[in-house]
Amino acid sequence: MKLNPSRLASGLWLCCVALTWSFPAGAAEDLNGDIHFHAAVAEASWVGQQRELQLDLWTNGFSFADQLFVLPEVRGAYLLQPDSTTVKLSEERNGVQWQGLRYTFLLYPQREGFLVIPSFDVSFKARAGFGSEPADFRFSTEPLQIEARMPPGVVPGGLVVTTASFSLESSWAPASVSDGVAELKVGDAITLSVTRQAQDVPGMVFEPLPDIAIDGLGVYPATSQVNDRVNRGSLMGERTDSVTFVCEREGTYRIPEFVFQWWDPDRENLSQQRIDSLELTVVANPAWVSKSESDGGVNKRFGWKSLAAILIAAGALVLAWFTGVPRLKDYLRQRRKTREQSEPWAFRQVRQACGSGNPAGAYQAITLWLSRVDALRPGCTLTELAELSGNEDLKKEATALQERVASGSTEEWRGGKLAQLLVQSREGLNQPLKPAHALRDLNPPSSR
Repeated sequence: MKLNPSRLASGLWLCCVALTWSFPAGAAEDLNGDIHFHAAVAEASWVGQQRELQLDLWTNGFSFADQLFVLPEVRGAYLLQPDSTTVKLSEERNGVQWQGLRYTFLLYPQREGFLVIPSFDVSFKARAGFGSEPADFRFSTEPLQIEARMPPGVVPGGLVVTTASFSLESSWAPASVSDGVAELKVGDAITLSVTRQAQDVPGMVFEPLPDIAIDGLGVYPATSQVNDRVNRGSLMGERTDSVTFVCEREGTYRIPEFVFQWWDPDRENLSQQRIDSLELTVVANPAWVSKSESDGGVNKRFGWKSLAAILIAAGALVLAWFTGVPRLKDYLRQRRKTREQSEPWAFRQVRQACGSGNPAGAYQAITLWLSRVDALRPGCTLTELAELSGNEDLKKEATALQERVASGSTEEWRGGKLAQLLVQSREGLNQPLKPAHALRDLNPPSSR
């Protein structure tokens, strides 16, 4: 059979292309990878200022796949992943072309000094060429140290936000406040609402309102509402806090002022906004006091013995009212406080928050619940719980929730699956521990 030279040349060319696709780095055994975790800017930042950190994944292979990492919790700071987008990189090393993927994280220091981002695991797969088997790579980042400085002039223990744009709005409801004074009756309630907005600062980073305890007033803070907005990559964080004061008895009370500080890093200027103190004048409530008996209401046919018996009984009732009711109220208040400090109550808040469609509220409820689980170490986070459980679905849901909270996306969020996974994890955490003399498992699970 006579060979066609043109067909032979075409076939050889296709073979060369296939070999090039399969071995772009020379050979499968030459496939390499590495990572680089660093701060985008080396200089120190201000407390509360947004700081960019970058994780670069590198390989001399053909493509990336199955990238996986879980961000650690940082003591004294919030570390967030705003979104899952990446930037493609490329560079030449010793004559070999490498390609990379860059992930950007946001760090918000909450205290001054040197903060350490703990080491965390990073894994991915890469192929030596088109159609080749992927190779697994697993690395651990080096601990990263970041310095944060406190803006000059900040009141110790005060609230400070570092941003180029900050606004605050507050209101009292019902709005019966005149010249810093509100007149109320026993049993009435008044609520303070505070809404803060800041550029490049997510709402979950704002510190909550300070704790207040005033004898004679019941103080009931509500769950904060976070409503962050992202427009063309620019984040505007918003958080609304509210606290209700219930008048429990007569008297004059003063709700202290609130001072909010914000530092403009561009102008290096410290500003303050205040919510003035409020004086509450609480008077008796006729609805809470028994009507006095009038002399004309006593039937003349009753003798002095009957009248004395009535007066004694009335005195006993009044005495029981003024001694028993406060005790009953104290008992109910203490019982409610004990219930709200329990782990089952906190987990009910988790399930309700997951069903509300509010990712920030769910994240806060989960953090509160984890702090009350005796089987976990103090300060355990959702990402650490997911890592300990080894449940890949829980890891994915935890990562998705963190990304949603950080990005402030207004898209619909459904936390039903996360709530179901947390129910399963909680059942495992509540299992009784083995006695000290129990035998070890024959085949203990391997650590990963």
